Amino acid sequence: QPYALIMSVYNLSPEAPQVLRALAHHKANTWIVDDCSTDATVLHLKQAGWRCLAAPKNLKKPGALKLLLSRLPAEIRTVVVLDPDVVILDSGRFPDSDLETTIRALQRSGAAALCPRIRVRPDGLLANLQVIEYAFAFDLGRRSLNPASITSGIAIYDRAKLEQVLERHSLAVYAEDLENAILLLGAGEAIYYDDRLQVQTEGQRRVRGWFSQRVGWAFGLLKVYLERPAHIARAARRSAMALYQYGIYLGVLSIALYPLKLVSLLLLALSAGNALDNLLGLRLIPDSELTSPVYFAAVYLKYTLLIATCTLISRPRLSADRYLLAVPLFFFYALAHLIPTGVGYLNWLTLRLAGRRVFDDHYDAAPRLNGAPNQGATR
Repeated sequence: QPYALIMSVYNLSPEAPQVLRALAHHKANTWIVDDCSTDATVLHLKQAGWRCLAAPKNLKKPGALKLLLSRLPAEIRTVVVLDPDVVILDSGRFPDSDLETTIRALQRSGAAALCPRIRVRPDGLLANLQVIEYAFAFDLGRRSLNPASITSGIAIYDRAKLEQVLERHSLAVYAEDLENAILLLGAGEAIYYDDRLQVQTEGQRRVRGWFSQRVGWAFGLLKVYLERPAHIARAARRSAMALYQYGIYLGVLSIALYPLKLVSLLLLALSAGNALDNLLGLRLIPDSELTSPVYFAAVYLKYTLLIATCTLISRPRLSADRYLLAVPLFFFYALAHLIPTGVGYLNWLTLRLAGRRVFDDHYDAAPRLNGAPNQGATR
């Protein structure tokens, strides 16, 4: 059945040649909405022969895609939602392309959506850590949730089901893919993970960009979780794995027990600091059960062994030297998430109480908790 690749862009001109080159093979099926760019994005795309709809105002990705869906030809039954920084990979294993093979499978399944395998391009130590992180999130996490999985920013949808979701969506850019999934699962629809389709995206290569991204993710998680409790409860009742993911992991471990994680971080810091203190003979940290160096050493060794085992299962595409460097550091990378996560949660609280946030992430210059669109960056 007919399908379309759809994408929302904002001020794309500097990156347009690279983005369009990656999509050139799919040009006949691609529809783009320009989210009120302030540069010559629309002119550039139209001169290059691409279908481009200009939004009358900045709507953010969900609102821009909702507008684009209303303008697509009626015969299009399936849409592939993309971001400008992704490249669709093809293995050559199937008679048709991996994309069309996966679309056909979704259309035959009757499911509402499909999540592909997203890979991060290895490009520096921080990106290499994200390669491992994404491998766990997709090959272990999303795979185990079928058919109650989670979509991502890049996903394939039944067009009618996506249109229905966007009618109920807050249209906020924060955690928009999680909100899509919760609305679909809460309505009894199926979402499954299919790694036959793989796409590659750019990881965050700088600490500030990574920090800002994770602040936005944490803000979005708390926002969706508190705004959609009934849908989350229905999604959690789908299966034992769904109960763990949507009830225990997101609700309890990620949100409710966050303060306990901060206490654990403090204990780990005291244990590691005492080990260094004893090594240097400074005697600045008193020895006690809470500051014992054994605590940090035991946690680090157990966690690193677990990560090494998981990487053997998920098989991230890293060379041996990158793998040997990234795995021992992944423990510290995981702990580092506690800081932007806390800032994201704090942003939600201060916006609620004082109408302002403590850190301006790159998703939206002035977000509103009710999801009303504002002027600002889409990406």
